[in-house]
Amino acid sequence: MEHRCGTRQKVGITVLVRRRGWAGSVVAELTDLSITGAFIAAPPEVFPVHSMLRIKATPPFLPGNTPLSCRAMVARLGTDGIGVVFDQTRPRGLAPLFDQASGDPASGSGRAGSLRRGRGGRDKRHGIQHPVA
Repeated sequence: MEHRCGTRQKVGITVLVRRRGWAGSVVAELTDLSITGAFIAAPPEVFPVHSMLRIKATPPFLPGNTPLSCRAMVARLGTDGIGVVFDQTRPRGLAPLFDQASGDPASGSGRAGSLRRGRGGRDKRHGIQHPVA
């Protein structure tokens, strides 16, 4: 049974991963992506479970080398990488990646956070009800 909130999409994008409390960073590959997390092909010994990360990417399909960024936590270690969970569902900082992976015609438009909410805070793409401020 699928335990994720969204399906995984293969992406294959180079990312820079930084761990909180550690001065270094690792260049790795974001191999797949869902609205709640991702798998990153990186040396698992560098990223302990529950460590907080900053993930940065500059996908080649975005005009002007627009940098993307989000926060995540290491949820599991694999033999060839790490599974991470984002600090929010479908993080705005990665919106163009979700658009590209889903084949959204708005991809590459540079519009961050294209959740397309209508009145009442409803996310039309995923049918999620968001609280209205």
